[in-house]
Order: sequence, then C-alpha cells, then structure tokens
Amino acid sequence: MLNIYDMEKALSGLLRKYNIQEPQDFRLTQPGSLNGLNLLPGWTLIDTPLDEKQIPLLTWRLKRKFLELKKIVQDSIIENVRMFRFCSMGNKDEWNWPSLLYREMDLCEFIGDGKIVSLQAVISDNQTGNVILRLDNNILCSVEISIQMPSDSALTDRHEIIAQRGVASDLVVDTMIPQNSIYSYTEKGEQQYRDVDMELFGFDELQIDQVRSAFQVLKQRELAQQWQIQHKRLVNFINSVYISDNEQRKIIFN
Repeated sequence: MLNIYDMEKALSGLLRKYNIQEPQDFRLTQPGSLNGLNLLPGWTLIDTPLDEKQIPLLTWRLKRKFLELKKIVQDSIIENVRMFRFCSMGNKDEWNWPSLLYREMDLCEFIGDGKIVSLQAVISDNQTGNVILRLDNNILCSVEISIQMPSDSALTDRHEIIAQRGVASDLVVDTMIPQNSIYSYTEKGEQQYRDVDMELFGFDELQIDQVRSAFQVLKQRELAQQWQIQHKRLVNFINSVYISDNEQRKIIFN
C-alpha cells in the first residue's frame, strides 16, 4: 500500500495534468497544515471544530456505483422509490460506529435526493446498530452498521433500493459481498486484485476515493463550502442518533 505522501504527490500530478491551480500548501492527513488546506475524509473530522481551511471530503459521492444508483432514482428507471436498505460493516481497527453512520446517512440524502426529516435508532455497545431515517420526499431508509468484522477485513457494504416498480442494488443480486476483478490461486495461497483507477494505479480504494474527491474540490471550488455545510448537518444527525437511542424515541427535524 502506498503512503499518504505518495497520495499527495499523485494529487499534485493530477492537478498539473489537467491544468488546475495547485494550492501552495495542502495535506491529506492529520494533523494537517497550519496555513494550507486540509483535505480530509469527513468522518475523520466528526469531533473536530471546522474552520475554512478544513475541507471534509465526502469521498463516496464520486464513486461510480453510487453515481449510478443516484441516476437510477433521478431518472425514474425504477418507479416510485419507497425504501433504501443500506448495510455497512467494517473492523474496529480502521472504523468506528459514527464514521460508518456518517457515510451511510450522507448516501441516503445523496442517492435519495432528499433531506433527513426524522430518525430513530437502536445501538448495541457502540458496535452494532440500526437507524431508521425518513427523507422529506417520503423515502424510508433502513441503515445497519457494524464494526464487528475481523481485523484487516475490508469494508463490506450493500445498498439496495426498493421501489413500487423495480429494485436496484450496487451488488449483483445473488451476491452478499463485493467481488474483485482478478483472483489468483497459487502455491502461496489466494490473492485478489481490484484496481479501479488507471491514473492512480497501486492505491487502495479508500486512498483513490480521497485523492479523487480532493481533486474535485480543487477543480470545483464551490464544493468546499457545500461539503462543509453538509458535514455540520451530518455531525448533528449523529448526535441525534445517540439521543434517540438513549431516550428510546423518534426525533423529528424541522
């Protein structure tokens, strides 16, 4: 796996390649730069007060599978969407429960093209839980989160859309986990490969997502403020999820 300095070098190369002005100073990791931009995944900033130099990256918004799901909903390829069933499972060495919830709640709004208006949550030991959300376009969202996967397990997720007429998913219908592009079976054991970006060859998917979203923010500068505003909303929702669980009640947002 390539390190964070390789990621910053790769981002600089993309900016030069596409003739986009490069900031004098930027960082892709904590503790970041005191004077330049800090382009960090949004979930790493949940407990950090934002200033104008901290840009929370909603990295999943540029992933092809989520863009395609969003397009399916917007273009009414499936008719009258009624429900989202989202599930995300990670290991506690790399993720915590709020970080995965942050991601999935944003995906509900992004794919569903709506705003969260109510939620109710049940959490167990801050490791597993279920959150029921409703969007302002009346789509009901069931979000299941767990960080009980074995150490070194890759993030496993599934996003299913159920409509009055039609169903869509980011996984093949009869599969339970994402598939890789190449499987190699040798005397040394099984190896799997899934390179998804020809310009960022060698990085893992999370690193690619961060570099690509940082590139998009620097290319489309208005995104920075939009994502900062959305980040603050998502942090507020996370706090409300814990209130809902503790008080065992539904929370409605005006």
